[in-house]
Amino acid sequence: MTNRTLLALVLAATMVLAGCSGGTATETTAPTDDTTVEETTVATTTESTDDTTSEPTTTEEADYPKVKTENCKYSGEGDDDIVRESGACLPFDADEVYRNVADMAGVDIDKGPTVNSIPARGTSRYEFSFSNNTFGATMGIAPDGQPSVFVPGYAQPNQNPDGTVTPAVTMRYIGLWNDSALQEELGISYTAEDAEVTAAHEFLHVIQFYQGSQERLAQNLTSEGVNVNDVELAMIEGSASFFESQYQREYMDNPNAMRNFSAWSNSNAYAMKQLGPYVAGSHYTRWYLNGSTENFEKIYDNPPVSMEQILHKYEPDEELPKNLTVDGEVSSDWATPSSSKTKGELFLRSALRSAVSGDEAARGAAGWGQDGVITFQNTSYSAAGNYKTGYGWAIRFDNATEAAEFESIFGEWLEAQGSQNNGVYGDSVDETFRMVEVSEETVVVLAGHEDFTSQATVSGNTTQVVIEHTGETQSDSVEDDDEQSFVAGSGFVRAAA
Repeated sequence: MTNRTLLALVLAATMVLAGCSGGTATETTAPTDDTTVEETTVATTTESTDDTTSEPTTTEEADYPKVKTENCKYSGEGDDDIVRESGACLPFDADEVYRNVADMAGVDIDKGPTVNSIPARGTSRYEFSFSNNTFGATMGIAPDGQPSVFVPGYAQPNQNPDGTVTPAVTMRYIGLWNDSALQEELGISYTAEDAEVTAAHEFLHVIQFYQGSQERLAQNLTSEGVNVNDVELAMIEGSASFFESQYQREYMDNPNAMRNFSAWSNSNAYAMKQLGPYVAGSHYTRWYLNGSTENFEKIYDNPPVSMEQILHKYEPDEELPKNLTVDGEVSSDWATPSSSKTKGELFLRSALRSAVSGDEAARGAAGWGQDGVITFQNTSYSAAGNYKTGYGWAIRFDNATEAAEFESIFGEWLEAQGSQNNGVYGDSVDETFRMVEVSEETVVVLAGHEDFTSQATVSGNTTQVVIEHTGETQSDSVEDDDEQSFVAGSGFVRAAA
């Protein structure tokens, strides 16, 4: 595996897309090894409102290296072939790679997928769009510039009426390694070895399809009090990413292959959130399985329940999410608020990373115990032609010490957002922020339009929080269950002495 950087979102423009799994298809890039400076794979199974792809375009030029489609060295023909190939000639034996992955998994399998390989110049290109009208974007989890997507492969289960599957793998950008002009245009260094690793990753997904792994995982996950999408993605793609690293170690003479956790920990906020399930998921899988690929199925039968467990390598029955209920109310002309949704420690860490260092973001998010965010919105367009939106995000930590560390680090985050007026930070009327301490363990972040952050009140205790939009600017912003006032301070709201 070559030392390469497929993407540096911190610097700008190009995004590499990997591992998208929702029970219908998975997409991936080849992984990086420990010498890689910037990890570059980006997940697409985030909130459905955050990211979309537009119609594909293809690169057409008259003079470029041709990719063979006939008389292939590895043709996929013959009685012993289990993988049925079509399209461009692959630079490796797909049957051998597939059988190697099956052997690693300890699976005795006599059926394989179809593989369709597309030449680099015939591969569709996708433009990637991003919506700033989300809670994640409001908290700073957004790309720097307009990214585009590089998708070198994906797998689909193709469900049959009788419940069986007929998996299909699509390999893309074949021959890119011989096309320097296209590599320069894409800003991508993608080798024949990378393509082989992409195939190994996708073949693990094929085995997941045949074994029903993803269905069992979905049945064994709970959606109560956790961000189940991140956890599910971390287990599906994390296990495939672990396999791709192990494949390189066993069959490609790369003993140090592994997604780079240190580089991920210092990536920008958007890359951190998108890559977290892949990078942290692969490291958790290696730890959970004690480095063995043969028993990989047990991670779907007894999976972790939170990103906290995955990030910090806890067993599924350790450090379980704490109790926290979050309710929203309105005593104004704003609409009824949404129900509470859990964001998880990965989201918290990524949001912090948008304004503090990677180390501070990790320390500020550590000790996450539970959270819930509620969306508020007015009922009519503003003068600018938009709805006014606000978010109330309650976060409970494991103990008072962890909560205090978050408050200190989030105080730095607030100061980075701009000027402060009566505890509300921000230079844009649509993006303002306020922090409210509800108890020694529980904190509320108010974010969004200033008509929300300045007019919201918070009441409750460690385990129960109510966030209300009143329609009136508040001086006393918080009350607990004993009616003791919480008074606005210069930096954030804190219990009165």
